[in-house]
Amino acid sequence: MKHKTRHKTTITKEIIKEVQELAKQGFNNILISQSLNIAVTTLSTNKELKEAIQRGRLALSKKVTSSILETLESNPTNQQLLVKRLCLFTPIISIKKPTNASEALSNLATATKQYADGAINESQLRTIEAVSNSYTKGYEAIELDERITALEKVYNEK
Repeated sequence: MKHKTRHKTTITKEIIKEVQELAKQGFNNILISQSLNIAVTTLSTNKELKEAIQRGRLALSKKVTSSILETLESNPTNQQLLVKRLCLFTPIISIKKPTNASEALSNLATATKQYADGAINESQLRTIEAVSNSYTKGYEAIELDERITALEKVYNEK
């Protein structure tokens, strides 16, 4: 069985322009290849074609971004959702490194208040909660060990 091979494509300015236009319309490399009867490997190895695809995709990206921003201008709720989703603004969380269990619990209380005020999201609250709980347990274990050691010392002296 003889395999059909593709012809060698001569890269012309017209082909480069068509590749860029198809990329601008959102076509991927396979669809561009099929539309223009060009091998996918040619698209990915030819410098001029790769640059044309990049230019086309950049134009598409700018167009889509502009469209999204225009839509958002009329809807503040969507603006807030997008800002949060894209993490464009990272909230300042005012907690300090705890040195004892009560400071760890204080950090948790601060984070809970910030969550209630909408300053941080639930994921951030849960992270602070986990860290604060770990600190609290660690400090309590150390404190308990120190108390037991002190009691054993007093008991052994008698």
